[in-house]
Amino acid sequence: MAGTLARAAGIAVVTGSAGGIGSAICDVLAEAGYRVVGVDRVEPDVQSLPDYRQADLSELEALPSLLAAIRDDCGPLAVLVNNAAHLDQTPFAELDPASMVRTLTVNVAAVAILAREAASQMIAGGGGVIVNVASIAGKRGSSQALYGASKAGAISLTKTLARLYAPNVRVVGVAPALVEAGMGTQLSPEVRGAFLAQTPMARGATAREVANVVGFLVSPAASYVSGETVDVHGGL
Repeated sequence: MAGTLARAAGIAVVTGSAGGIGSAICDVLAEAGYRVVGVDRVEPDVQSLPDYRQADLSELEALPSLLAAIRDDCGPLAVLVNNAAHLDQTPFAELDPASMVRTLTVNVAAVAILAREAASQMIAGGGGVIVNVASIAGKRGSSQALYGASKAGAISLTKTLARLYAPNVRVVGVAPALVEAGMGTQLSPEVRGAFLAQTPMARGATAREVANVVGFLVSPAASYVSGETVDVHGGL
């Protein structure tokens, strides 16, 4: 994909960069010419990116200083990809309040704070793009009720922030269904089977297929796309 689009330049921050989708997004953006800074909870030696920050996104008070430090070290953001997420597969009837709070904190509150801080940098720097990685669960509901609700929140934020920060910053999203990487490999056989039975393409997406959509959305080819969350679900 990078070869078909205008080559980019600037700083791109990707949260959840150590996961399957996050790693693929980092690759696509690096191939497009961005200097990619990964953010994840894992130890630095687990993450292969040359620019990496270890952070727990549930620690909301630390997030503004995280992006400020990246700006000071690398330059102002051109792209932010809010990809990190928390999924607890405990049945809803047994889900404890602490896990509920963590799901909503990482999947909604952290997305909002990072987007706000990134937009401030982008506006000062002449513009940019924010991509929120949501889920088809946010549009159709899910057996993981809190996860689905949190992703619906991310989709709503995408619409709202696109209006708030236009015309300087575009805010877009992607909503994958089953992905054969990361959290997609942790689904129960029952949930996985249900997805595949309903999917016309009869398979899950690869992480690279999701990342390619992100690559398109941040590119000049998508310059008039904002506020939209694009489904990546194989016709589901």
